[in-house]
Amino acid sequence: MSYRYTNQNREEYLLDGFTVLRGLIPASLLADLRLETDKARVIAREQNGPQTQRLQPVYAYPELRHECFRDFLNLPEFVKTVYGILGDDHPQSEIMGVLLEPAGKPWATNWHRDWMHHNAKIDPVEFSKLMRNPLMFNQFNAALWDDHSLWVVPGSHDRDDTPEEIAAFGQVPVPPPSFKDHQSNEERELICGEYLRQMPGAHQVSLLAGDCAFYRSCQWHIGTYVPYTKRATLHDGFYGPDDLAWQAKIKGA
Repeated sequence: MSYRYTNQNREEYLLDGFTVLRGLIPASLLADLRLETDKARVIAREQNGPQTQRLQPVYAYPELRHECFRDFLNLPEFVKTVYGILGDDHPQSEIMGVLLEPAGKPWATNWHRDWMHHNAKIDPVEFSKLMRNPLMFNQFNAALWDDHSLWVVPGSHDRDDTPEEIAAFGQVPVPPPSFKDHQSNEERELICGEYLRQMPGAHQVSLLAGDCAFYRSCQWHIGTYVPYTKRATLHDGFYGPDDLAWQAKIKGA
């Protein structure tokens, strides 16, 4: 069955920091988006090498059919979801990207909260207050192929770090997994797995083709990637007045 928005999606988003829209993308659009993201993969690797895992924004590339990405954003049940959870003042952005698999070696990001752990300008006390605003820091991963890359810590989207989370890695921001040049792909993959499970309460968000994870990026989350699994996942958010005002403040600081 195709996805239909219900109040359960809103409740999950508010309680856990994420909800999964199962079967959101219809077959015809899925086929079109796969064709366009196959082109995106070629462009990304030509520009940035075989390990690159993102092309963003897709609208900067005339080789891609932008209307396919707009058609996704305008899916009626997706629009209902955004309105139902965030309201009608969170428009489409112009920065949609596509997330890709690395061509050569397994890799993982560090466990992180977006913005807070990647920008030294941000005041932790202010960020802690902003996390309590459920209309801020949302984003989505929409899978065009089965994608098991995303892990989250449910419920961490509107609270501070716990002593157990800090103790697990000994410091915050959390350092990424450590790799050596001589290690095989299998060794790197197992290192990623050990690192993933080191976080207390870690939960894998498994998406089948056509599913979409809608989640708060201020929660603890991570991406882990292997070259043997094809990946093309649409990635963006819907940013309202509070997001835009705060982003402008940070960029102007």
